[in-house]
Amino acid sequence: MRIGIDIDDVITDTSSSIRKYIDKSDNKGHIYNHIEEVMRGEMPTQEIKNFYKDNSINIFRDAEVKENASGVIKNLMDEGNEVFIITSRGEVKFSGSEQLTLDYLKAHNINYTKIIFNCFEKANICKENSIDLMVDDSVKFCVDIVNNNMKSILFTSVVNKNEIVEVPRVSSWLELQKELENITK
Repeated sequence: MRIGIDIDDVITDTSSSIRKYIDKSDNKGHIYNHIEEVMRGEMPTQEIKNFYKDNSINIFRDAEVKENASGVIKNLMDEGNEVFIITSRGEVKFSGSEQLTLDYLKAHNINYTKIIFNCFEKANICKENSIDLMVDDSVKFCVDIVNNNMKSILFTSVVNKNEIVEVPRVSSWLELQKELENITK
């Protein structure tokens, strides 16, 4: 099986890292008001664009790997699956993020078959790469993928925890592992 996996708020706890940097900001109230939009890839004001331009590399570097992510991904690959990291990170929006991400994944023993950066239309990327199932925290991406006759699993995050969706949802890597086992049976 070819499995696509997002990075931010799926492999890493990027939202917590963002909060640390927002707390250091002079205008944290304004930035906090838009954190969910930013986690969806939207930059609603120039001030927020500047904040992320100035802090994104540190946010990505300091984000913790979610518990069991490395082990579950390793198991998936050991079972013969191909793992594609499919992320919106990349030089288009976050200068310097590609090399930092490659180094980060290596340092944290996150294995993968292929990584694809600058993905803003993940359903198209999944089609182009024959992805069988995509794991993402973006409701929009998951719904788009399902609407294109592919499977997706929503990884619960700060951005989507209150949204009601018809896409299968998991809240941890061990839950994801069980869901994947059920799908492959």
